[in-house]
Amino acid sequence: MPSTYVPPEGNKHTAKLVIVGEQPGGKEVRYRQPFVGPAGKELIEDLQAVGMVRSECYFTNVIKDLDHPLEWYISFSSRGPTLSKEGLAYVRELENELKDINDRAVIIPCGNVALYALTTRTGITKWRGSVVQSTICKNWCVPIIHPATVLPPKNVYLNKFLIQFDLKKASEIYENGCMVLERQKFIGPTVTEAESFLQSVYELGLKGTVLDFDIEIFNDELSCIAFAISPLRSMCIPFVHSRGDYFTAIEELRIMRLIAKILEDETISKRGQNLVFDSTFLLKRYGIKSRNMHDTMIAQHTLMSEFPKGLDFIASIWTDIPYYKDEGKKFFKAGGAFETLWTYNCTDSLVTSDAHPKQMERIDRQGNRETYERGCKLIEPLAYMMEKGIKINVEEMKLRREKTENEIEEAKQELYSLCGFEINPLSPAQLKNYFYKTLGHKPYTKQGAVTTDEKALKRLSRKGVKEAALVLSIRGKTKLASTYLDVSKIDSDGRIRCSYNPVGTRFSRLSSSENIFGTGMNLQNQPHEVLELFLVDDGYVGYSMDLSQAENRIVAYAGRVLEMIEAFETGKDVHALTASMISGLPYNQIIEDDANGIYAPIGDGSKTWRFFGKKSNHGLNYDLGYKTFSLHLEVPENDAKFLVNRYHTVYPGVRQGYHAFVQSQLRSNRTVTNLMGRKTVFFDRWGYDLFKDAYACIPQGTVGDVVNERGIEYIYYGKNPIELLMQVHDSIVFQIPLSIGWLEHARLLTGIKNSLETPLQVHGRDFVIPVDTDMGLCFYKKRMKQIKAKAWPSSLEELAKKLEDNYNQIKGTV
Repeated sequence: MPSTYVPPEGNKHTAKLVIVGEQPGGKEVRYRQPFVGPAGKELIEDLQAVGMVRSECYFTNVIKDLDHPLEWYISFSSRGPTLSKEGLAYVRELENELKDINDRAVIIPCGNVALYALTTRTGITKWRGSVVQSTICKNWCVPIIHPATVLPPKNVYLNKFLIQFDLKKASEIYENGCMVLERQKFIGPTVTEAESFLQSVYELGLKGTVLDFDIEIFNDELSCIAFAISPLRSMCIPFVHSRGDYFTAIEELRIMRLIAKILEDETISKRGQNLVFDSTFLLKRYGIKSRNMHDTMIAQHTLMSEFPKGLDFIASIWTDIPYYKDEGKKFFKAGGAFETLWTYNCTDSLVTSDAHPKQMERIDRQGNRETYERGCKLIEPLAYMMEKGIKINVEEMKLRREKTENEIEEAKQELYSLCGFEINPLSPAQLKNYFYKTLGHKPYTKQGAVTTDEKALKRLSRKGVKEAALVLSIRGKTKLASTYLDVSKIDSDGRIRCSYNPVGTRFSRLSSSENIFGTGMNLQNQPHEVLELFLVDDGYVGYSMDLSQAENRIVAYAGRVLEMIEAFETGKDVHALTASMISGLPYNQIIEDDANGIYAPIGDGSKTWRFFGKKSNHGLNYDLGYKTFSLHLEVPENDAKFLVNRYHTVYPGVRQGYHAFVQSQLRSNRTVTNLMGRKTVFFDRWGYDLFKDAYACIPQGTVGDVVNERGIEYIYYGKNPIELLMQVHDSIVFQIPLSIGWLEHARLLTGIKNSLETPLQVHGRDFVIPVDTDMGLCFYKKRMKQIKAKAWPSSLEELAKKLEDNYNQIKGTV
């Protein structure tokens, strides 16, 4: 027997849970007892959290000694697990050890090694929470992520809650038994069977049954669609198989009409996962406008915004369906039997049917139903915007790309001339060698590693290193040409279409990316000058309505920061006010210096005091430290420390009022409620990092919810001629036909403005975030005419006249 052998502990004949670890640690060897080290202590805490005690469990390890590192016994690679002779012997020993455990005991494999030894499966993050039968005995297993991952050096504190979720599931299986539900998955139907099933689905929907559906795309075409009428019964209707089309054209047309009848009926509730994707595809390919939808992804984000939102994770938390996603991944990657894909499609619809009611029960307990419903109402308008797209000046984009590429080549030649050889401006290795060895500059580091990232190059450039400035210029222009001026991202009809994600950010703001067909891009980070190429359609005028200094206002009122509140209510420029209070210079001088380009003695002296006031307002409200602030501003740490200290001196209410307000909410139940009623639970480790994350919750979440509900949803569901085009940060972009007349434009714009400016309330006080409106034929602010909120005309007739005058000035500018 090895000198460091650690025997099992507990009564395996009466144990409720059998805990199987990977290998003992130093403390376990010292005491000859499993699970008594730091990871063991963490596990015992998690067991206690779900009502279990150590004496009710049996503890053992796959590898029972510490004579060699774990990898010596078993290692994992892309080719699969490899066991040494000794490792295999230990697996055999474990099999013999567990053959006579309590029949009802649930086995808990901790980590990858135990998962493989007990089930022959790999990938603990995929399989955790699944209920699977052991391959070495007759008992059920519920794998968990190893509790050591909660502790340093990995420090993934969120795993603590996943471990507790899974232990709770195992405990319930022990108490109630494991009933494997018989789920009916009908695949390969005849046309008669498919039509009959869809008709019954439609009738059930009319009677109040929530219908779950899911589509699968193969080669950019609809491969199949599944409908579930309960967590136990679904059918996959295929459109292609190994021999080509599954149905005739006439049969497929009849089936698609039945599907459209179900999805477009506003009285029938539909449900699925990430239905923005499914809805957009069906709208683009078939003109089907899916309505009245519920979404498990939106529900999951509402409940647990820090955790994954994929259907595999949802299945592991809310259902007894074991991990199955590899089936679909293998098909899409390597092909195979279409029957595998159809079964997978059925399972997706069954998961949402099973999980969603349980999610909603928790959402109701959380008091978040209104938040969830707001998110679901976004599905339709987002699908509309994703299909609508925006007209692009393609020819001008091509010309600008060509010009930019020429400028890149000229800059490269100048760089080569200065260096004396052809250096690759995109090669970190070559740049490090040149700047830090050839030129002898002191290396800049990032997280302990030498770097030539953007900040390092800017610092070198400020020292007068012209080569660094050229590299920065080349990188920036390369990004501009290859990303923002890439005409291959424009669809054949001259429009750009992105994909919007309703849960793409933590606190309710949307995110955007390349669309589901491989074109488009993130439309929310476009360089200002590129927006000159984003055009309004012929016969329309474009508008962008933007919430003014929204986050700052929310912090001011939520924190009772009186100086900020006074600035907002008297119409002062809050960024100039902050700069004045930090610098000690008169407010009017800050305004004048900013207009005249007189710079502050901060950093390299290339920015005005108002610039630093604005950056302070945006960053220090959320308690950035001076070192991080220094990196953001690209100024020396002493300058950043000065700004941070002065900011919190002149605005004591930010920390004493706003930060204290957020912390008081967290201390109550780890939940922060924004000013639109969204409740966000914070699961991560208690402390400064969690607080800093939470400070952004109320401002960012409130703004996102205001834009989504009072802007996008107000416009889309308003039965009006307005066409939504984009959502960017705190603004909504849309177009209105000229044919309806300026008075109607004025009425519509005023309605949107009033909706967005609906007062918010905090501490019993109402306040408004004002809305500025830009008008143009493209979306480059310099080519648009702005109406500030405070200059909004007092009557519809005056506004109509103002809009007409503005239009006459911008006509012909594009």
